[in-house]
Amino acid sequence: MSKVSTPEMRIVWLAALIQLVNALDFMMVMPLGPDLSRELGISPTYIGYLGGGYTLAAALSSLLCAKFIDRFDRKSVALVALLGLSAATWACTLAWNMESLFITRLLAGVCAGPATSIALAIVVDAVPQQQRGRAMAIVMGAFSLAAIAGVPLGLELAMRYGWSAPFYIVSALGMCVLAAVYAKLPTMTAHLQQQQPSFSFVKMLRRPVVLNAFAAIGLAIFSTFLIVPNVATYFQFNLSVPRSDMSYYYVMGGIFSLLAMQFGGRLIDKLGAMRMTLIMGLLILLVVWDGFLHTPSMPPIVIFTLFMAVTATRTIAVAAVNSQVPEPWERAGFMSLQSVCQHIFSGLAAVVSSMILTNVDGRLGNVDQLAWLTMVLTVIQPLFLFMLLKRLRAAPELEEKPAGE
Repeated sequence: MSKVSTPEMRIVWLAALIQLVNALDFMMVMPLGPDLSRELGISPTYIGYLGGGYTLAAALSSLLCAKFIDRFDRKSVALVALLGLSAATWACTLAWNMESLFITRLLAGVCAGPATSIALAIVVDAVPQQQRGRAMAIVMGAFSLAAIAGVPLGLELAMRYGWSAPFYIVSALGMCVLAAVYAKLPTMTAHLQQQQPSFSFVKMLRRPVVLNAFAAIGLAIFSTFLIVPNVATYFQFNLSVPRSDMSYYYVMGGIFSLLAMQFGGRLIDKLGAMRMTLIMGLLILLVVWDGFLHTPSMPPIVIFTLFMAVTATRTIAVAAVNSQVPEPWERAGFMSLQSVCQHIFSGLAAVVSSMILTNVDGRLGNVDQLAWLTMVLTVIQPLFLFMLLKRLRAAPELEEKPAGE
């Protein structure tokens, strides 16, 4: 297996920085739930709506951009998306209640959709298919890095300087990444030279292999985000984990997630996505069964860390397979639609979780219902990945692409 070249790795790391800003912007709201409840008078059960609104806005913007995003230089799209995301995140600091914060989060989500899509399109353009497992692990590892450094830092900043401090920091980081992309990312217009007839997301969505790909990653995302938006609240209110310990939880969870994702990315390239998905699925069932259906037998920090690591690795496996579906001229459009799918599923999961959960004397109620739903979807999801791999192997133009078997 050949290695990714230095110029390609530089592009991958720039794409990872774009994802890092997006990940921080999305993730920091969820662990700040208790802080927002105290400072802005937001009910703990409404935190899921903030996450859901953000992701659904990102889905809508990705859908609107899908038809046009492949018509431009990848670098130009990345710069515009980063500028909008940074400005919208700064605007969140002006919020004074649930409604005003919800609106500014919607604006941030609108800019986050194209940012995610273009980052993944940049990676697929730059990295050969045989090394995409590792490349995807680096880019999607931004979420773990956000947990390692960003989320704990955000929690500490919120404790010391108020709930708005993390939004200021993420906005400033976004502008720094924008400067790095402007200076270091080369012009990426090769896809324009291969342009086929005008991109149509309606025609793309009529292709069974595309629907299969979106279902495979959508189920993985939905089952994960039934729990993720409420995990900090659950650990603090139900498992009595002190608020001051949550930074440590996110550091440990992020470190082990990052390690698991990098190791898992190499295993995906070597062993195949199907085997890795099955292994991760079994681990997810174990973690959810022990951590969310009854009093955990494992320490809460172990439950937290394992859940973050195995769900992230499963998502990478599906993303590596999905990268085989589009042709070069439609990659950004496909990634935009995939981003729509991911944001819709994660947003709906956050909303569904808020609808199911109740506030019972300061504790989250009906957590067991979320756990059972997560486990059922975890069992179903590999079936869709299996069907996708079968379709890819049957496609004549993809016969020589071995990844994911």
